[in-house]
Amino acid sequence: MWQKLASLIQYLAKATGNVCVRVNNQNILIFKNMLVHITDEKGNLFFKEGILVEAMRNGYWVILDELNLAPTEVMEALNRVLDDNRELFIAETQEVVQAKNGFMLFATQNPAGSYGGRKVTFRNRFIELHFVDIPDPELKEILAKRCELPSSYSNKLVSIMRDLQKRRRESHLFAGKLGFITLRDLFRWAEEGYLLLAGRVRLPREAKNYSTIHSKDF
Repeated sequence: MWQKLASLIQYLAKATGNVCVRVNNQNILIFKNMLVHITDEKGNLFFKEGILVEAMRNGYWVILDELNLAPTEVMEALNRVLDDNRELFIAETQEVVQAKNGFMLFATQNPAGSYGGRKVTFRNRFIELHFVDIPDPELKEILAKRCELPSSYSNKLVSIMRDLQKRRRESHLFAGKLGFITLRDLFRWAEEGYLLLAGRVRLPREAKNYSTIHSKDF
């Protein structure tokens, strides 16, 4: 569970007095542009260091959420940073940035085999920690508090999620345990309802199958 790991890292960074920067897949393009081109009020172009360069210079901790969804350019930039010399070459300024002591890079992703998991050769550059599923009672409580749902409703959402995880179908929605509904899906589902999951399937019979499971609990 990548959300669980990210929260743990942020807690440890705060407890040890480190600055922690979290980059999700919505602003991954900002991360990719290690130097951000900015125009001032007079139209003059200048460079502002991006997230990765700033973190390396200052010894920050960086969390990359859902690394398996990051573009290839990000992977290429990270390769050199993950080498023993921990350097980054900035083509725009012809400068080599050396990571300051304390700089740490964390990445989260869904298990390999789902959501286009990264190749083993790249993943081997990290120390991998695997987190088990959050227990149902705890998951129900998180849903109820985070999404402000009555406990009866959060119980039904978790029940449907477990039923869907047992189904094996042609799409990732019904791909069994490894094609699971992520916590992000579950939170969005609690807020957006039926269309989030039913709208992702391709075959009418799969949508009908989901509708049957949904109707059983609701």
